[in-house]
Amino acid sequence: MKKILLLLTAMQLFACSTNGGKHDPVEKTIVETPDTNCRNPQCVIYLQPYDNYSVEEAEKLKPVLQKKFDSFLYGHWELHVLPVKKLPSNSYVKDINRYRATVVLNYEKSMINGHEMIIGLTHKDICMNIHGKQNYGIIGCSYRPGQVCIVSDKRLKNKRDYWKPILHEFIHAFYGARHCPEDNDSCIMQDGKGKGDFSHKEILCISCKH
Repeated sequence: MKKILLLLTAMQLFACSTNGGKHDPVEKTIVETPDTNCRNPQCVIYLQPYDNYSVEEAEKLKPVLQKKFDSFLYGHWELHVLPVKKLPSNSYVKDINRYRATVVLNYEKSMINGHEMIIGLTHKDICMNIHGKQNYGIIGCSYRPGQVCIVSDKRLKNKRDYWKPILHEFIHAFYGARHCPEDNDSCIMQDGKGKGDFSHKEILCISCKH
């Protein structure tokens, strides 16, 4: 699979990605991942549904993501759906009914066995400490660079746009990319700026392709 010099200029969704610092500890959990015939292990992406995000929903989303990944990125990407798991209990913030994204990322990181990527899918509200605020509600989060993402559709205005923040977070994680330097409203890598509207984001702008 060809790696692209894609997007050395795009950052995090709603302050989504993180590239260091201390994180909440999680219990180490190893999950068995299905076999794959993918020749390059770096092209294997596992979709991890959480709680009430069902396997059926993930399977329905998979061909959409497959098409978009193959269209926007170089190479071919193998996607597989894992069994549903519960969000880690120590990520839950009871007072506001949200889940801390960095705890979930650490949980996913504990599942990694090699070069695979894990993208968490949830309907639950997720949050992180950002913009000087504690447990600020976000749509997505990822390590930049890294092998893990978590994306929620809770704050997304149009659920049909779910593939867009997923692609956004994957690009942060896989390529270590930052947010769109042109702040292009049509670019998927534009900083979300606390808004859940992805309806006009349909492209990777010229700056984010190079």
